[in-house]
This record gives sequence, structure tokens and C-alpha cells, in this order.
Amino acid sequence: MESSRNNLRAEDQIDIIALLSKVWYHKKSILKTIVMFGVIGIVVALLTPNKYTASSLFTPNYSAKSGGVSGLKGLASLAGINIGSMEGTKEVSPMLYGKITEGVTFKKALLAAPIENIEGVQTLKDYFVQKESEFSFIGTLKAYTIGLPGKVIGWFKSADIAQTRLNAVPGIEAIAEEDFEYFKAIDDILTLSINDKDGFIEMIAVSENPKLAAQVAKNGELILQNQIIAIKTKSSLEMLGYLQGEYEAKKVLLNKAQERLSTFKDRNLNIATNSFSIQQTRLESELRTAGVVFDNVATQLEQVKLQVTKDTPVFSILKPVVFPNEKSEPKRSLIVVVWLFLGAVCSIGFVLAKAPVQDVLKQIKKGSIS
Repeated sequence: MESSRNNLRAEDQIDIIALLSKVWYHKKSILKTIVMFGVIGIVVALLTPNKYTASSLFTPNYSAKSGGVSGLKGLASLAGINIGSMEGTKEVSPMLYGKITEGVTFKKALLAAPIENIEGVQTLKDYFVQKESEFSFIGTLKAYTIGLPGKVIGWFKSADIAQTRLNAVPGIEAIAEEDFEYFKAIDDILTLSINDKDGFIEMIAVSENPKLAAQVAKNGELILQNQIIAIKTKSSLEMLGYLQGEYEAKKVLLNKAQERLSTFKDRNLNIATNSFSIQQTRLESELRTAGVVFDNVATQLEQVKLQVTKDTPVFSILKPVVFPNEKSEPKRSLIVVVWLFLGAVCSIGFVLAKAPVQDVLKQIKKGSIS
């Protein structure tokens, strides 16, 4: 047993020594390959554009839950508005903010958001159009090497889309092909980081242009906050719109009741008949009823206005957006090291695998001939 184990160990040592000797024998070709890969790495590192990172750190401060508005539910049901109970309204979970930023509404708003201090650019969409017209060696090289399969698939997809015309459907948004590509570009620039433990949200934008990175981060922050506010206040705003319409309608009825009573009295100043008294009493009753209804609607309207304010979340900015002065990417030394490592792996792997592969090919040829 001991002798067999020693033989196995000896064979392993011989194999390792043989491999190392083979590598040492081809050291010049390996070194040339590593140097060649290192030169490629240096070129790639120099041609890779600088990227700048800007971020915004904020946290939502929701108002305390409040009661006193349960009387609105009956009136809301008459209006056909299902508000449930405004008392204890559920908050929008920060874990859902990422879904909002992935949505079409958010990205369309971001494309249309204003961009300042960049020549020839007024919106983010203008910036993307401008970048498309510029020639980029690295971008072109990647597009027609690594990205070539995706381009070919995209050509077939675009041909299919061009042949299909979609009719407008309520509640479903159609996205133009160019906008769809811009949405992908937004995903490359903007990311949302949610720290559920500490309760803060970070909007991060990375771009070759530091001015763009800062403004995209700020625009993304504002659009996200506005959409969260719109979601949170949807029910109370619907109720507010309904009550504002009711307020105006009841105000018109009150004014008409006042005018009818006043006109009736003016026309019958010296009359004291029973029919006059009955008619006057009826008009005064209508006026009182109209006044009570109007006062009730006015009270409800003020309550809902207060509820809208309470439902509106307030966001505290923990770290405002700052125009970045230093690049965050690329790490050029790391790029060169990665290419050198890749060159070493490829060259050594080629040297070690060359002979076994040739032997396998010879055996295949012999088997096919026989």
C-alpha cells in the first residue's frame, strides 16, 4: 500500500514538473503574448472614457396617521369614489420605489426633464440623440464585436415591429422603438439603492459628463418623489375634486334660494295673505336647507384639504446632489492588470492544451480513415 501511494505521489510530481518545464520551455512565446495583451490593456485603458458619479441621499418622512375623517366615507361612496378609510392610510413602501423607477411613466418624465449647461441639449433625450451622432471607437468596436449578436436580433425585431401597427388601448402605453433604446440607456446611467435597514434611499447617476450625471440624479430624485406623492394622495385628491364640484354647485343653489326669497319679498311688500305667508315660509325653508347643505359641504371640503396635506409625504434630503469633480471610473491600472492576467491564462492554457488537442485530432483522423 505504501509503495503504491508513493508511486502515485511520484507520478503527480512528475506531471507537475513536466507541465512546469513545458511552460518554461515556451516562456518566450508566453511572455510575448502577455506583453501583447498588456499593450491591448493599455490601449483599452487609455481609450475608455472617464465616468463621473453623482448621487442624492434622501429619506421619506410620512405624516402621523390621523382620524376625524370617517364621516367622508359616506359622501365619497355617493360620488363613486372608493377611498376605504382615510384614517390610517397605508404608506408606499420604499421597497416599491425601484418598481416606480423601472416604469414607463418615470422614464418618459426623465427623458423630458430639463438639462442645463450642456451645449445643444435641453432634455436628456436631446443628450442621447447628440451622443448617437458622435463617433466612438470603443463604442463602435463593442457594438460590432461583443454586441453584434444583439444587433442582428434587434434588426429582426425592429422589422417585425415595423410591420405591426398597434391600435391605441386605454390604460396601455405604446413605446416608440427609439424611446425603448433610450430607456435602456437610462438603466445604464441611473440606479436606485434602497437601504431598508437605515431607512434611506440613494439615487445614483453615472455618466461621461459630470454635469449630466448631477442633473439626472436630481431630476430622478424629484420625479420619483412627485410620483410617490401622486400615489399617496390619489384617493384624497379624487375626493377633493368631487367636493370642490359639490361646493360650487351648492353655492349656486344657495345663491338662487336667496335670490328667490329676496325677489318674492320685494314683489309682495304690502301683502299679508295666508298664501303669501305659506310661500314665504317655504322659500325661507329652502334657503335654510340650502345653507345647511352648503355649510356641510364647505366643512367637508376643508377637512379633505387638510387630509391631502396630511397624506402628502415630505422627503428629507440627507445628502444633496453635487457636481462631481473627480472621476469614479475607469480604474485604468486594474484594466491593465486584468488584461495581463488574461494574457497569461490564455498563453499558458494554449501551451498546455496544444499537444493533447493535437493527439485527439490525430486519433480522430485515424479512426475516420480506418
